[in-house]
Amino acid sequence: METRAAFFMLIGIITFFAGCGSSQQMSVRNEAAERIVGLWEVKAIHNSDEAGYRVIPSGMFKMIFHDGRFMNFMSTEKGAIITVDGTYRLEDDLYTEEIVNSFNKSQEGKDNPLNIRLTHTNFMYLRWFQPIDEFGITRNRWIEEIWQRVCIEDLEVSNVDLRQELRELLDNEEVIKEVTK
Repeated sequence: METRAAFFMLIGIITFFAGCGSSQQMSVRNEAAERIVGLWEVKAIHNSDEAGYRVIPSGMFKMIFHDGRFMNFMSTEKGAIITVDGTYRLEDDLYTEEIVNSFNKSQEGKDNPLNIRLTHTNFMYLRWFQPIDEFGITRNRWIEEIWQRVCIEDLEVSNVDLRQELRELLDNEEVIKEVTK
């Protein structure tokens, strides 16, 4: 009888600690999922078949929603256009976009897995493989993107933060100045 009670006690303790561990893991996952929700603007892109990062003109955005949807859009002289949309899922350092609509028709109906890294509270790095570009040209290259959260804040303070963040990645002060104009 004592053996049976000890056995059930052991099972209870294991279950308790396993539950605590999974709730901590869920908390970490939920925290990362919460951190990516919002409006982001791309600041710089590096294509593996080109030298260094290049500055992206203002106006290219990614909106990540709480309900698992995302949308990329850009503003042009003629107005705003949606470039890609769909749903996403986040698993550890893999952010996967399930693309519904895209100006790059080769992406529609496919998953686009992106390595994700969040730093500080306002920066997101995405790295993904591009087999074919929006013009149908075979590229087979990696693309790295630096995104900054769009916040209500002083633009000069925001640019100081961006310069500091870029210094962790880049050693070319001219490129950093160009990105933060």
